[in-house]
Amino acid sequence: PVPRGAVATSGEEAQKIALDLGGKVVVKAQIHAGGRGQAGGIKVVTSGDEAKEFASSILGQNLVTHQTGPEGVLVQKVLIEEPADIAKELYVGIVIDGGTRSAVVIASEAGGVEIEEVAASTPERIIKERVDPTIGLQPFQGRRLAYGIGLEDKLVRPAVALISNLYRLMRDKNCSLVEINPLIVDEEGALMALDAKIDFD
Repeated sequence: PVPRGAVATSGEEAQKIALDLGGKVVVKAQIHAGGRGQAGGIKVVTSGDEAKEFASSILGQNLVTHQTGPEGVLVQKVLIEEPADIAKELYVGIVIDGGTRSAVVIASEAGGVEIEEVAASTPERIIKERVDPTIGLQPFQGRRLAYGIGLEDKLVRPAVALISNLYRLMRDKNCSLVEINPLIVDEEGALMALDAKIDFD
């Protein structure tokens, strides 16, 4: 589950999408780097005109974040999407462990920040499940992850389905990393993926 939204490559496109979504939207620079929010690449706007103005100001510009280096990365597209009412931010990701050449699912109740920061400051808030490549991710592992990040009973089944889909994406597309950060519980008590990153080897 994700918010409604669409990609724009111009201020005018951003304006039209924002109006179609009701005016109040989030405009996100689409570059392959973390830290976009702190670098000014994500903004909540309240009208089509504001969406056009902000999109026009960052499209064609280099956005510099702590992951891009000083040269930054050129912003060629922006994502315009509905804002979400966030009750809780979580993290779910899958990486390849080079030592064992197997996938490891990582989850944390500390979403919305870089997982490296969580690992450095509060490693106890990270839980891991190693996936046996011969049998794949098992439902009991998904349940252990869901309960480990503090989800209530009614969200365990949707969380297991989401994590299983994430693993299938990684396997089928031969990814080296997939992550959702943040995965949120909204004010109505539903799970939603607000942002994601996918890397390929």
